[in-house]
Amino acid sequence: MSDDMDDINLEAGDELLAEASGGPEVPLPDDMHPLARKTVWAIDWFSEWQGRIVCLMVVPIIIGMVYEVIARKFFLAPTLWAFDLSRMLYGMSFMLGAAYALMRGLHIRADFLYRGFSVKTQGRVDLLLYVTLFMPGMIFFLWAGYGFAAKSFMQGETAGDSTWAPIVWPVKMALTAGVFFLVLQGISEICKSWYAATRGRWPR
Repeated sequence: MSDDMDDINLEAGDELLAEASGGPEVPLPDDMHPLARKTVWAIDWFSEWQGRIVCLMVVPIIIGMVYEVIARKFFLAPTLWAFDLSRMLYGMSFMLGAAYALMRGLHIRADFLYRGFSVKTQGRVDLLLYVTLFMPGMIFFLWAGYGFAAKSFMQGETAGDSTWAPIVWPVKMALTAGVFFLVLQGISEICKSWYAATRGRWPR
């Protein structure tokens, strides 16, 4: 019976990754360093609300697509802007929501080996990967994205592959902001990984 329950819990854990990772609503342990506790809570709280706000971008995407379908199918009057609006807002929401997804544990990971590790080993693996790969990569993308967005803004760049030709610098700025939010969330994840690596349990 206990083996069956373990299998059920494992399957539930795989399907409910967001719940398993907790969030700012889950109290942090008292034995966590006070500075780390404040840092993790503040960053996770920011990522939580930033993600909730970004999800509202789905609304204009849906409205634009519904309008386009009706105008095209029933009035033979396709719009020039619906496709560009949808791809721009989707790209912005994808990047701006990435930090929220990381905080909730929703990024894809090949964990068929990782899940069998002890919590301390998981913490050490995460800590190593965040410090050596994730943070350097995100900082590089932040630096490159800033130059990319600044150049687009200074030139008043518009989409060259569109008849509507919307300005694109807001999208590039949003992409850069999304990377910045990922860097912030990476700091929180490093603190959590350090705690797991030293205490043998996850703080959330």
